[in-house]
Amino acid sequence: MTAARELIDRVVRSVREGATSVARESERLARVARVRLEIGSLQARLEERYTDIGRLVHARYRAGTLSDPELVALCEPAEALEGQIRRLEQELADLRTAEVRGQPPQDGGD
Repeated sequence: MTAARELIDRVVRSVREGATSVARESERLARVARVRLEIGSLQARLEERYTDIGRLVHARYRAGTLSDPELVALCEPAEALEGQIRRLEQELADLRTAEVRGQPPQDGGD
């Protein structure tokens, strides 16, 4: 075998090994991406379950059937936030009504 042929064979082997290595790494990265996607999907489903649990607990709090003091303590600030939201929604409705009537907005006194 000539030196040129040996050189060509080594280059071809090197290219094949490199291509194989790149293919393996690509497959590994694809698997990593799939697993990360699955983890994210499961985490989103878990968050949905937590939200469902929270809604159920809050519904029981509002119905007066929640007896766990820790859960009651978590629900009370939520009630305060809902009250603030209702007040701001009313303020927004008042502003829109005044705008339609062409009246200047009233200061809410807050």
